[in-house]
Amino acid sequence: MERRNEALSEANGFNSNRCVNYTPNPTEQALNLLRNLAHEYWQWFLQKLSQLKWNIRLTLADDPQLLERISQARGWKTAPIRFIEFHPTSSLMALLTNQDEVLIYDKRCGEWPTKLQSAKQRDTTCAAFRPWSHSCELAVGCAGGICLWQDTRRLNVKPNIRHMTGTHHVQVLQDEGHTHVTSMQWNEDGTILITAALGTSHIVLWEPDSQQKIRLIPNPQSSSSFSLLRYSPDFQVLFCASCEAGASLCQLNRSEWRSKQVLTQHRIQTAVWTTCGSFLLLVRQGSTRVYSCTNNGEATVFLCPKPLWRVALVMDLQEVTTCAGQQRHCGEPQTFAMDTLGIYMAAIFKEQSFVLLWLLDNSRTGSVQLLPLEFICCNVDGDQYPTSIAFGVSNSQARMLVICWSTGHIQRHVITAKSFQEAQLIHNINNLQGELLNSRAPT
Repeated sequence: MERRNEALSEANGFNSNRCVNYTPNPTEQALNLLRNLAHEYWQWFLQKLSQLKWNIRLTLADDPQLLERISQARGWKTAPIRFIEFHPTSSLMALLTNQDEVLIYDKRCGEWPTKLQSAKQRDTTCAAFRPWSHSCELAVGCAGGICLWQDTRRLNVKPNIRHMTGTHHVQVLQDEGHTHVTSMQWNEDGTILITAALGTSHIVLWEPDSQQKIRLIPNPQSSSSFSLLRYSPDFQVLFCASCEAGASLCQLNRSEWRSKQVLTQHRIQTAVWTTCGSFLLLVRQGSTRVYSCTNNGEATVFLCPKPLWRVALVMDLQEVTTCAGQQRHCGEPQTFAMDTLGIYMAAIFKEQSFVLLWLLDNSRTGSVQLLPLEFICCNVDGDQYPTSIAFGVSNSQARMLVICWSTGHIQRHVITAKSFQEAQLIHNINNLQGELLNSRAPT
């Protein structure tokens, strides 16, 4: 009887004295195999995607054509002078050359500039003097990060000979992937340096004195890097233009960061704030139209869920521009420069050999007007075009517009008007307004 029960149990596939392994059916085996393959493929895909993004960034960072496209200098690769920077409170002027040298002009030291050069400083793109510094400190953006130069003659420190060029000491600020710096801005008191670079989709807030840094992403929905940073004159809003398309207006301080995307299409070619901080003037890549971006003066952009920033057309440079009886087509702007007093504005163009000087009129509430004053041509003979421009302080009585030309010639255009009313008298503004209206009249 027991044998019969044992035999019956074996016939039913079960034996209490043996361990039998469970074998799933073929359908379940196939599903498990597919799940494993899908998981492995997904992990492989994520890894390759990460590598691809990194390779794309490296390719972009090493592409001189991209640097030329986003640079504020015309012909960045070959331009003898790539960038001009004035000290905010003195007549110091720094020029970046295509030999990766920094030339610092100081009137107190005569006409011969101080040269700053380092093996770590290559493919220079931008610079910014540190405000309220006890010494002359200049940050220079380049391929490897930021070179922060200090004039040791005004510092009570023991110089490091290995990092010295003449009387200047250099410190290199680096962050992983933060290569080929495109733009930089100091905050109001000079304690924080903000930089953007091709190699990353975030901007970095550096505190050089404490050796600290913070990474911030103006637009978390985009993986693009940033080509242009512009602080408003009151240091309340930072304009961040993407290398691909769109721009954000960001509010930041030591405790919080708020960002609002105001432009979603087209890359911004150049932008500049008016000194009153009411308007941001900008041009899109491939466009001849100058737009103003302004907000509701009674509220900030972050107090209301609806956008308070509005964009309005100021002028179209495709139309004929008339200055003192001369008529010319300007075309696409390369870069803008704003007078330190906010009275004048200047522009160079991608296809023209002159600089256009405007008088800026923002006397009417909520709008701004640009009145053409003068086509400035090179004051020496030769076929050349402007590569970079900047306004700076010449002395207590005058300011100047500095123009660097494709031959390396540096031209200084002196400006003396200290108010819009004084400029009206100097340039006979009533006749200028009449010329402007006539030039825009339909034919």
